Amino acid sequence: MPSENKRTKRIDTDEQSNPPAFVSLTSFLLKRVEGNEERGSTQVKPSSQAFDIEKLQKSLKRRPWILHDQINRSEKLDREHLDKNSCVENSPPKGVIHGCSSCNDCQKVTAHWRPEESNKLELDCAPVFHPTEEEFEDTSKYIAKIRPEAEEYGICSIVPPDSWQPYCPIKENKIWENSRFHTHVQRIDELQNPYLKRERRKITEKMNGNRTSMVELNNGSDGFQLESGPDFTLQTFKTYAEDFEACYFQKEGILMDSGTPTWEDIEGEYWRIVQNPTEEIQVLCGHNLEANVLGSGFPLPSDSLGEDQTKYIKSGWNLNNTAKLPGSLLASESYDGSAALAPRMDVGMCFSSFCWKVEEHNLYSLSYLPLGASRIWYAIPGRYYSKCEAALKKTFPQLLGHPKLFHKLVTQLSPSILNSEGIPVYRCFQYPHQFVLVFPGAYSSGFNIGFNVSMSVNLAPFDWLPYGEYSVEIYKDLHRKTSISYDKLLIDISRNTVKASWLLKLRRDSEEWKTACGTDGWLTRALKGAFGVRDRT
Repeated sequence: MPSENKRTKRIDTDEQSNPPAFVSLTSFLLKRVEGNEERGSTQVKPSSQAFDIEKLQKSLKRRPWILHDQINRSEKLDREHLDKNSCVENSPPKGVIHGCSSCNDCQKVTAHWRPEESNKLELDCAPVFHPTEEEFEDTSKYIAKIRPEAEEYGICSIVPPDSWQPYCPIKENKIWENSRFHTHVQRIDELQNPYLKRERRKITEKMNGNRTSMVELNNGSDGFQLESGPDFTLQTFKTYAEDFEACYFQKEGILMDSGTPTWEDIEGEYWRIVQNPTEEIQVLCGHNLEANVLGSGFPLPSDSLGEDQTKYIKSGWNLNNTAKLPGSLLASESYDGSAALAPRMDVGMCFSSFCWKVEEHNLYSLSYLPLGASRIWYAIPGRYYSKCEAALKKTFPQLLGHPKLFHKLVTQLSPSILNSEGIPVYRCFQYPHQFVLVFPGAYSSGFNIGFNVSMSVNLAPFDWLPYGEYSVEIYKDLHRKTSISYDKLLIDISRNTVKASWLLKLRRDSEEWKTACGTDGWLTRALKGAFGVRDRT
């Protein structure tokens, strides 16, 4: 009987898996419609079939991208039907286990590189600049020189002359072995959709009756707080990072047939974990550390060094000096001690990430890699700022209710997805002893190839002023606190300019003077815009 045969060969819907290409890359809420509101002229008749709650739950388990708000909020569904382990079942198996009964700074790596599933990217590269020794002497002037070309990409790398060899204090044994820093845990498999993690945590906490955690989640943190990790010294963290790489890029104790992975291999594996994870991959990083606590990547006046290092102590490329270079808008004395001026240190390992963001107040960012493995950066030019924000809102509709999250390091979206929205993304490599410059308004992100220490600082030459004015309006709409008073900065720099006018008279015919303070200069236009000054006609 053909009908019977067909019936017996049918697969129960509970056992069906998701067909290829039917897995959503974007999470969304499945909400219950309240009340008996009419939807136009269309009337929906109730189904004659019984509503199978258990079947619905099993279906949703196989679709973790659906944030099943109907089950969470509907009073008609009995919460006892919710399986307390549903959130765990929706999560991939642990690929990295941190800590043990005797310590909290060890790890067991069970996940391995999957080169056959690599998500390799086809991207254009940002420009690389090689200044001469003469060009490299004046930091501000060189940045102004390359800006017209490099700003089109939002980012660029700068390779110092071969003769540029500054002393690196963090390599000293007393710092390397003794300076301790705090780490945070990053779940690489959740970087593309941290919102799903938040919803799972809410469900778990509610079912376990942990009301305290729920209050913490709902007040101020939005569920995106960084998970705390153990403390390390640079020496012990390097060992930890190298152990992870050795275990992850081996299979059954034997190095992969392809040998040591190239940057293309690591990049492809990174985006596979982000987009199509098969295990939980947790890594550690030290983020936004104070240079005066961890140690600096450049020599300081307090270091007892030979005469050959004097030029590096005073150099504008020494990030301890960069923010307050002559001509910098942040050079005002009133900003001494400000977080905007202080260099920041990051300590990373393989896969540790810095997610999509725009710098505070749309400032420039200059990063230096004093030691360790390379970094891969991605950048979107500032002219695509609004389009990029719209793409993030489209991909993560949850952001619509949390606009401040656009300024937090929580989301890592594949450049391929952004490209599909007509947004160009450029790749930029940063090798040891090289700089990376991120331009105002540009979105940037990236990850580390292996253990490294990086140093970064913000700067604000005169051409930043239009971006600073725009950031004031954005922060105002978001009711967000500022670390820089734009109006006070304008007043301070104007006062300083007037005080120094007797020195500048000799240079009023120079291009630098006209660009900054001339009739149509950056400062002149900014003052007109900020205080409503109009040209006389």
